[in-house]
Amino acid sequence: MTKNILLIDVEYDRSKNSRSQLQTRWSHHPIGLMYIATAVEKVFKDIKFEILHTVTCSNAKESIKSLLADFKPDLVGLRSLNIFQDQFHEIAELIRNEAPDTFIIGGGPYPSSSYKRIVEDRVVDLAVIGEGERTFVDLVSWLRNHDDLPEDISGTAVLKNEQCKVNETRPIIENLDELPIPNYDLININDYEGISNLAFQEADKSAFIETSRGCTYKCYYCHAALSKTVRRRSPYLVLEELALHYNKRGIRDFVFVDDIFNVPKATAKEILRMIIKRFPGIRLNFSNGLRADELDDEILELLEEAGTVHMALAVETAVPRLQKLIVKNLRMEKAKKMIDKASRRFIVCTFFMVGFPTETIEEAKETVNFARDLTYLSQPVLNIVRIYPGTPLFDALDPTPEQARLIDEQASANPTVKATDNPNFYGDFFSREKVPMVGKDITAIRLQWMRHVLLNKERIRNSYNVQRKFFNEEQIIHFNKNFFDNPEFKKQELDKLLGKKRKNGIESNEHSSRPVMELQP
Repeated sequence: MTKNILLIDVEYDRSKNSRSQLQTRWSHHPIGLMYIATAVEKVFKDIKFEILHTVTCSNAKESIKSLLADFKPDLVGLRSLNIFQDQFHEIAELIRNEAPDTFIIGGGPYPSSSYKRIVEDRVVDLAVIGEGERTFVDLVSWLRNHDDLPEDISGTAVLKNEQCKVNETRPIIENLDELPIPNYDLININDYEGISNLAFQEADKSAFIETSRGCTYKCYYCHAALSKTVRRRSPYLVLEELALHYNKRGIRDFVFVDDIFNVPKATAKEILRMIIKRFPGIRLNFSNGLRADELDDEILELLEEAGTVHMALAVETAVPRLQKLIVKNLRMEKAKKMIDKASRRFIVCTFFMVGFPTETIEEAKETVNFARDLTYLSQPVLNIVRIYPGTPLFDALDPTPEQARLIDEQASANPTVKATDNPNFYGDFFSREKVPMVGKDITAIRLQWMRHVLLNKERIRNSYNVQRKFFNEEQIIHFNKNFFDNPEFKKQELDKLLGKKRKNGIESNEHSSRPVMELQP
């Protein structure tokens, strides 16, 4: 009978180099695993859980070995994103060697898209596809009376006759209010000391809140496991969860992790009004769940009054043709207007992408120019398009087996690279008809981005003034150290970026439109 369950959220650990250590600032609490464990605890009171998040470990493999020896789990669940698939495989292999009789379950974005591979290669014994709460409850229920894994639970994939057997799709959870509030006692919050996001919300003094799941939009690079409708929790239940953290744990920093918080707008505004009334003085961060063209002046006012410090807004491309192609259909004029307004009030991160199928270098330059015009952005981020199995983008490219292998290698490569690094761009192994740009074009665009967006002095001065609303000088330096991915970033570098110089020992401003540094191709 299953008694002990170990759940592992696989990311980097702190034993990696300084570049990956900086990435710990992006890490969330393992909220998905906490939802699953809490759902099981609600049904089976005698099950014991341990949750390990590798980002909190100085040496994740040694920590896992110790847990396997001391906790002796009957079942281990692994969760990861696609970019951590190499770590996922390494940890699964470690568990196989250290605890060969323990069942290994995979779940989350990577297993949900690559279940065939990880099942047929015996990386895991069973893959959970999509939402895991109900599937995991059914799985534990089965294992309480059986010594083997089930072959036919909906929402799973298993190995049968040496092939991956995909079971019936499990319906999404329509009523999210049926799910219990995640039990924060499942994690040791002190393990997150020293990990913070770019809003300086310390992970050991924050709570991560999910008010909804799913998205009404159908962006074709998005993961297929996401439902295409928005399911919202009751605003009153959301406020109950906030109150639990506010009163029991003394939490004042909250990070919202919805796929799209501000759709429908009426519900989002209702939640914000309730927060304003009940929780004065808290700080909010929307790390990915706001759509720019669904913002309006009223919701910006409410976000500010509720204590919002930081938000992320995804644009992807400034080209209307490509917006239509990727089915994001962002209304560009409205989006640009609202991003500009938001970035004057809050620390705003914007995500852009280049390298879509059929995208030309001229169209990529349009995206650079769009971002250049937004001169209050604190974090303009340019990413290279990556291809993931299970997305319409992958299917549209129709890769050969060799191209699929190369795509898989790219998916696990370190996403944090310098502007002059080889971008490992998938276009290098597709025809120019499908993907007009190649790696050297991507490098050229990234250098333009560096010159005209990142090092734009007007943007740097304006964003500095926004940052001063929320951060002290030391925090501003640390913010830019992380944003520019430069561990040696100090006040002198900030002064240079701001155009400050000293005359006779007196600090003055030198306003110049030239970038403070030029990168040589």
